[in-house]
Amino acid sequence: MSNKKHKLLFIGPTPPPYSGPELSMQQFLESKSLNESFDISFLKTNFRSNNKNKGKFGIGMILNFFKYFIKLVLLLIKKRPKLVYYPITPTQIGWLGRDVWTILISKLFKAKVVIHLRGSHFKLNFSQFHPITKKIIGFSLKQVNTAIVQANYLNDQFYPFIQKKQVKTLYQAMDINEFSNSSIEDVEAGKILVVGHMTKAKGFTDILKVIPEIVKQHPYVKFYFAGDMRRGERGVFFNQVTGDKIVYEDPYEAEEILLSKGFQNNYKNLGIIEGEEKLNHFMSSQLFLTASYSEGFSRSLLEAMAVGKPLIFTPVGAHKEVLEDGKHGYSFIPGDLEGMRTALLNLLSNNKALIEIGKTNRSYVETSFSIKHIINQFKAILDNTIKA
Repeated sequence: MSNKKHKLLFIGPTPPPYSGPELSMQQFLESKSLNESFDISFLKTNFRSNNKNKGKFGIGMILNFFKYFIKLVLLLIKKRPKLVYYPITPTQIGWLGRDVWTILISKLFKAKVVIHLRGSHFKLNFSQFHPITKKIIGFSLKQVNTAIVQANYLNDQFYPFIQKKQVKTLYQAMDINEFSNSSIEDVEAGKILVVGHMTKAKGFTDILKVIPEIVKQHPYVKFYFAGDMRRGERGVFFNQVTGDKIVYEDPYEAEEILLSKGFQNNYKNLGIIEGEEKLNHFMSSQLFLTASYSEGFSRSLLEAMAVGKPLIFTPVGAHKEVLEDGKHGYSFIPGDLEGMRTALLNLLSNNKALIEIGKTNRSYVETSFSIKHIINQFKAILDNTIKA
């Protein structure tokens, strides 16, 4: 019996930038277990080192389009992979610019295709696509062998083009050794950490609106924002919980309004952080806040739990099925400013809950979201797809 490993081609982004999709791909590529089981080749898709210009059309994008597909064809000819693993985008330009053709070209070379949706808003976005675009995307989706989503309730994202039995759930993975909860004495009372793009879709402008009310009752509170601030929305246009269209707000203007009211001591824009700096901010925070309108499974939320922090979160993406309100923190509906304010005040006023919820969250990550646990599930998905 042959022990020859199946050849796989992984396609996707790697750091920098240090966002969820990039870090997750890096985890897969560096996994000893995956590399022992498969002969893995890799094609990098990101040509930028930050998210500022992500999704913007221009000459650079056109040139990268041709470079990417030349590399893809050459790899398919040289390696002849049995399977291609590819994280897809939620946008119309992303599908027409790369996703459709990546799937079809891979199938042309007789490779099985596994796509991965790292988000939760494909179905809503797809409903707004041009009718011709829908037909093209629908045709390419019918060629897919397996689709991966980040939560069980998202298994209808590609229906009717991909049947639900072909859709598998894979939760976010965390290296619990990297984000340990070793004791730290310099936790900053009232430090609230927010990690992610500073945009309306991530809830940034909503958070700024509640800061004055929180500070009125807790003057010592300080909100730390880590990420890049950018104008416009490039992938999320709907409130995942209510289905309502998101009303855009300029993050720069929102920041200016807050600071003009004298809240400089309660607001800190950290910019993009990584490595030890990022870990230190997680560990010195008292709680973690995410106000996203749509997510697949926030990696930063899991990082906060790994270092034993309680959460204030919106029940979007996998959060609604893996997190329990009152047990892992407090939740509120995206865009509900009063709900966010109440959740924050409840937790800030209960030091015992801050500690106990933090301990619960660390234990939960260890048992359910360790990288070893998730990698084994991912390997099974790849194996089953090859054998099918």
